[in-house]
Amino acid sequence: MDGLIAHFEQVISSDGDPHLDASGPALPPGVVVATVPSRYRPRCVSLRDGREVTLRAIVETDAKEIVQAFERLSAESRYYRFMRYKKNLDGAAVQRGVHPRPGQDFAFVATIPAADGIDIVGAGQYVRAGEGNDKTCEFAITVAEDWRGIGLATRLLSSLMRRARLDGYETMEGWVIAQNSPMLAAAHKLRFKIEPVPGDATVLRVQRALSRCSVVASTTATTAP
Repeated sequence: MDGLIAHFEQVISSDGDPHLDASGPALPPGVVVATVPSRYRPRCVSLRDGREVTLRAIVETDAKEIVQAFERLSAESRYYRFMRYKKNLDGAAVQRGVHPRPGQDFAFVATIPAADGIDIVGAGQYVRAGEGNDKTCEFAITVAEDWRGIGLATRLLSSLMRRARLDGYETMEGWVIAQNSPMLAAAHKLRFKIEPVPGDATVLRVQRALSRCSVVASTTATTAP
């Protein structure tokens, strides 16, 4: 949990099909490098109330919108997201958030058109759980106040699960405030185990394996709130 807060201390979502970015200089003969999907095609997604969002990977120019999205959150929502009350976001943390480490971190944003271009109304992210633990990632989800209860949180989480598997993670976990019923419901629908945290009755741990069969089954057959 500390690793997630320290590296991604911000509000930040999406679903899309990955495709390789083949641009760049040619490699010398005999040199082979590992490739990871670096770009996602934006997707227009219809939610349960008929509204639509564009789901895509986060980009550097989202920094300003991330700050604005945070400012629109209630104090309770900030507490649910960061597990402490926050008045503002650290600029350096925002910059880290819009520059995920390839193969370790990823973030999606859900956007809608706005007078200044876009507004971010939802976000999902994961980071490596800790040093020496390259098979487990920690996730966090944020949804704007008036975009809840219509399936966006579950769509973000299912998108994170698929992407995390592409990055080689075998397990995804997160910590959820015990009073955050909507997030716990989304985790339950996607077959996360939910268990208490020893010594802290205010927080629950959610965790699930990211095997191919289980991820495909839960993200294609489950409709979420």
